[in-house]
Amino acid sequence: MKFKSLTRDRKFTVFTGSSVFDTISKDQKSLLFLGTESPMNQLTDIRDRAHLPGSEVKKLNFIKDSKTLVFRKYYRSGLRSHIFEVLLAEAVLKETQGEIIDGIRMFPRARPVKMFRILRNRFESKTAVFREIEKYNLLLKFLGKNLIALSEEFLVDYRGTGKSQIVLCGLQEYVAGPILDPWRLFGEASLMDILHSHSLVEHAKKNIAIFVKKIRQMIDQTGYIPDLAGIGNLILTCTGDLKLVDINNIVEIKLDDTILLDDKGYPSCDVSIAVLSILEQNLLGRDIPMDDLLYRHFLSTERKDRVKAIEKEFYTNL
Repeated sequence: MKFKSLTRDRKFTVFTGSSVFDTISKDQKSLLFLGTESPMNQLTDIRDRAHLPGSEVKKLNFIKDSKTLVFRKYYRSGLRSHIFEVLLAEAVLKETQGEIIDGIRMFPRARPVKMFRILRNRFESKTAVFREIEKYNLLLKFLGKNLIALSEEFLVDYRGTGKSQIVLCGLQEYVAGPILDPWRLFGEASLMDILHSHSLVEHAKKNIAIFVKKIRQMIDQTGYIPDLAGIGNLILTCTGDLKLVDINNIVEIKLDDTILLDDKGYPSCDVSIAVLSILEQNLLGRDIPMDDLLYRHFLSTERKDRVKAIEKEFYTNL
């Protein structure tokens, strides 16, 4: 089948028909997106489903039915996306059936080669989709490839409901490592508990300092901040590198009394700024100057109480 490109630049490519993302590497192209003509026998839109098993991913019209790959539902899937581990079938076989190593049967866990995201967002136009993709490009511009989980964002022609619809997907770098939970950080000792090495802790602190600096630059120059609040959004690798893995939620900052909510009704802006302050104060040991307008505005006692009330209502309604 031939594919007609709707738009193309250095960052992403959009196709009609079954999707092929032809700007990615040969190895990645062999994994995904050479879909068949038959849509999945499913009238409920995948973006509306609370749970989409990995076994059903290959039934989607834009996914290649490959025997070399397995899609496994990722346990950190959130409100905005279905997230799947992309695994080699032979690695899954070793995980389930084991392999003999030095006379002992071992069951090594299969390591993802990529993470596959299907966003739940609905877009009124292709222009709106491109604005969404630009959020990732903005992060890449300010944070660089060392501080985010790199992703190839692309559109597919989803036909599972009987009609063609544009769906935004991502094929993202897999980042291994423990979650850096900002609400459980109590100084440098928290990093030592994770890394168990003074040299790695110092390396991590340098990376965190760079991360904070670049986030502050992004705030100053654009008026936006990425979502730092979600559990699992920040990963600390075993070598002390910090990575932001949630790349699809960037929220506007306004220095007024309004507590801005994201598209899911969560006060991501205020909570993300609180996380930024935790990284600076608790991990880097910095004192927040009294003339810091950002923190003085968002971290006032009265405002934090209002944010907590909104968070409580948000989680109650989930």
